[in-house]
Amino acid sequence: MRVSRPATPQYAWGLGYLLLAATALGWGLNFPILKLGLENSPPLLFTSLRMALGTVTMFLIAAAMGILRWPARGDWPVLFSVGVLQNMAFISLVTLGLQFLPAGRAAILAYTTPIWVVPAAALFLGERFTRPRAIGVGLGMTGLLVVLNPLSLGWDNPDVLLGAGLIMLGTLVWTAGLIHVRRHHWHGEVLALIPWQLLMSVLILTPIALLVEDPGEIIWDTTFLWPLLFSGTVASGLCVAAQVAAIRSLPAVSLSLSSASVPAVGLLSAAWFLGEQPSQTDIVGFVLIAAGILVVGLADRRQAVRSRAAAASESSPS
Repeated sequence: MRVSRPATPQYAWGLGYLLLAATALGWGLNFPILKLGLENSPPLLFTSLRMALGTVTMFLIAAAMGILRWPARGDWPVLFSVGVLQNMAFISLVTLGLQFLPAGRAAILAYTTPIWVVPAAALFLGERFTRPRAIGVGLGMTGLLVVLNPLSLGWDNPDVLLGAGLIMLGTLVWTAGLIHVRRHHWHGEVLALIPWQLLMSVLILTPIALLVEDPGEIIWDTTFLWPLLFSGTVASGLCVAAQVAAIRSLPAVSLSLSSASVPAVGLLSAAWFLGEQPSQTDIVGFVLIAAGILVVGLADRRQAVRSRAAAASESSPS
């Protein structure tokens, strides 16, 4: 009897890459736009309002798709960790750090997260730390050192060090959340759970923001409202939905390409909106970090192909 092999997965390349490009564009543009918004609002209050808009947007998207459900009991732990770590803590720390750094440089530092995931997954999940992954991490860490070197960053300025430290802390917190996500067995539709994650982060962050910041400092004019609307509805809402859809449509290496593209958009849009001039070290560091992310993505794809092949051979009759 002839046994047919599983067909190679077919991806909706056109739609997937369109969504991926829209996501990279939206998240990259958000860095200079967010910096403009912070000129008229304290950072935590801005973040709370932004995430509230994102929550409303995601609830509307889930309802329109007919997938809005009350989360299963088994998903509540990861809803809490994602809501607190990847949403509230990461976005708040990046926003706080953005006050002290150029928007383009902040984008580079914030999107080093794929580099941190590799050693964390090896340490906590037992994933193999292969040579290609080690090369990717090495490239990323070298790029990070280039960006953070004392000659370009200005270590004599404590505000700059604080800004870089806050963003790097945010990437580590985000990585911790991802490790929990990878260990979790989902009971519900991922897209349907995102509104609840955002809502949880808003409910926790809002009292903190009101406690430590003064709402009277917000200047309610168009220079505050349009950055808030963009950061809330587009960056925290539509881009999140597009990213989830792209994950279904494309292989993992394409998502690594997206992670490398966001800082590039951030650098270019910061030069356009804010007149920032990226330094040579910023550009070199970005190229090295982007190369590291792509190498890690290729290594992950290679490992996934091998795993599927091994699973197929084990399931085939001898």
